[in-house]
Amino acid sequence: MAAEDTGQDDATAAHADCTEMEERLKEGNMKVDLEASLPAGHAGFAIQCRDVCRSYGKLKVLSSLNLTVPQGQIYGLLGPSGCGKTTLLKCIVGTLKISRGHITVLGKPPAFPGHDVPGRMVGYMPQDLALYNEFTISDTLTFYGRIHGLTWRETQTRMDFLVDILDLPQKHSLVRNLSGGQRRRVSLGAALLQNPELLILDEPTVGVDPVLRAKIWQHLVEIVKTGKVSVIITTHYIEEARQANVVGLMRNGCLLAEGPPDAVMKQHNASTLEHAFLQLCETSDQIDSKRSSPQGGQLESFESGRDESRPILGVGPGAAEEVPKYSADWKVRTRHVLPKWRNIAALIIKTMVRMKRMPGSLCFQFLLPVIQVSLICLCIGGDPNGIQVAVVNNETSSSAYSQSLLSFLDNSSVHQVPLSHSDAFDGVYNGEYWGVIGFGKNFTSYLTKRMMERHVSREVVDGGSVHVWLDLTNQQIAVMLKKKLHEAFQAFVESKLKSMSYLVDLPIKFEKPIYGSQNTDFTTFVTPGAVLSITFYLAVGLTALSFVLERKEGLLDRCWVAGVSSLETMLAHLFSQLFVISVQILLLLLFILLVFKIPNEGSLVLVIILIVLQGITGISFGLVISAAIDDEQSANQAALGIFYPNLIISGIIWPVECIPYPLRYISMALPQTYASEALRCIMYRGWGLSRMMVWRGFAVTLGWNTFFLILATVILKLRT
Repeated sequence: MAAEDTGQDDATAAHADCTEMEERLKEGNMKVDLEASLPAGHAGFAIQCRDVCRSYGKLKVLSSLNLTVPQGQIYGLLGPSGCGKTTLLKCIVGTLKISRGHITVLGKPPAFPGHDVPGRMVGYMPQDLALYNEFTISDTLTFYGRIHGLTWRETQTRMDFLVDILDLPQKHSLVRNLSGGQRRRVSLGAALLQNPELLILDEPTVGVDPVLRAKIWQHLVEIVKTGKVSVIITTHYIEEARQANVVGLMRNGCLLAEGPPDAVMKQHNASTLEHAFLQLCETSDQIDSKRSSPQGGQLESFESGRDESRPILGVGPGAAEEVPKYSADWKVRTRHVLPKWRNIAALIIKTMVRMKRMPGSLCFQFLLPVIQVSLICLCIGGDPNGIQVAVVNNETSSSAYSQSLLSFLDNSSVHQVPLSHSDAFDGVYNGEYWGVIGFGKNFTSYLTKRMMERHVSREVVDGGSVHVWLDLTNQQIAVMLKKKLHEAFQAFVESKLKSMSYLVDLPIKFEKPIYGSQNTDFTTFVTPGAVLSITFYLAVGLTALSFVLERKEGLLDRCWVAGVSSLETMLAHLFSQLFVISVQILLLLLFILLVFKIPNEGSLVLVIILIVLQGITGISFGLVISAAIDDEQSANQAALGIFYPNLIISGIIWPVECIPYPLRYISMALPQTYASEALRCIMYRGWGLSRMMVWRGFAVTLGWNTFFLILATVILKLRT
């Protein structure tokens, strides 16, 4: 109870401070009625902000802000960089949610179902130019024309008008080849394209030469003459806003004053608008200093109820003003939620045009998977060649069994170097040879006795054996040497004993394989998983980076203000990248099946579908990364950070059965473990969807697709 009383006392004290500031600043009957100052026919309001607050964690960007933009006039929102102007504009157009308060734009709250804000009713020019460098001027305006639902003829008519009125270069000029001033005019043209009722320009004159700045203001004055278009323009060039009908002076997330420029200057006996703004800042600082002193109490939070930024000059909301209630029927709400295929088609065409303008990059994207899988098939799983092995042969006869046995050894894989015993071992110790093959001087006679006599001494067994010392630091080479020696001895025995060779064979006979062939190598095992991995991670990289870059350059924000939803953006990226990965998969399959002769005993349709689904999973995961991360470096790190763990424990390069059980459970939850297993079953066993090991791979892949898409949508919704 005591805490509640304390909170009420603080709120009362803060309200008293705010009242004191208003009284001090309106001495001499200086308060001006904004509505009374408007010309006849302009009594309505295009935008009304009441008690608007916006915070990022503990950082307060907008603090109880009240703002009124008259219908059919130019409203200059003035203030230094970082005072919250851009944040306020994003709240007005509905791409950023407010923490508290109420905003009405053209009669309804932004993003209200059935209300084209964001959408066709708003023209938005962000502070960043937000233009696609690969587009021409014609491409740029046509793109936004598609989003706003203009016909081709309407778009061309408006384009011709804007090229003329804004003095733009030829329509087929690439944006990347334009000067800074020309780009800014193209950006303004995109905002004006659909004849919006509300035009919002975020610092359009930054870095613009005085001549172009004057032209922009002249055009703004022209378009509001009819009273059908309202303009809100932000700038930190205070004096250029003298041409606006109404100005709002903003500082530290608060609106210090609002009214016609001449009235603001007259109130403060200032010769310039900048001088008036400085006086307001000084007065505000004095009151803030008093309020923050021990006698003045603490600075209130958003929840205190204090009207920190009630306009000192102009009309503020009454204390008892009620927030109007708006409603929409279920049909309107349904249309508002469902994606518009018009927008998706526009975004897909946009992506295709950008790809067309970057043929080198597109060819690289298509060929990169082929290069990667070719390197895997060429470099992984084959037998080592030219392995240096020292041979110590103490038999001197050319007809000795040792010479015959060595002749059966594969000379392309094993290069035999005859040496003495000491030189051979010194060479191995020095890393010159991978092993030593030794024969005793009585090897032929002892081996004959071993093969012909039933009982022999230990000396005969030892003397009739081939002694091998290996460097086992490289397991693959060691395994290959063992295999080649066994094959050589088997061939030697068959040549000497003919039909009696079974006497020295192991009593194990490997029959015809049920699946696969006797010549199956490690490349055959690793290729299906490698194809899935390549498809997955290339899709992750392409999607995450393109999405992040578009957000960083302001392109996504501009599309959202034009009425494109986050779901439409993701679906468009999904369909666009699906085209890229489809070409990649086609080239991959051509190479692994026709060039490298990887066997496929099952349905090629199932193989293609599974690989495509894995590509879609990669696109979906890329959307999650790009929705959660704002810069390309962090996005790259996130994608690369999960690459090797997934590659190692998903059974792609080594069987899952070799993984310890705690990690095996993690492996089973990954997107590619069951998919790799399913692809091997289709290609090497010829299985179909009736087998559990096959349909399980499809089911897990579809499950991850759904999860990633929902997660990306939720993250984007939470961040807007």
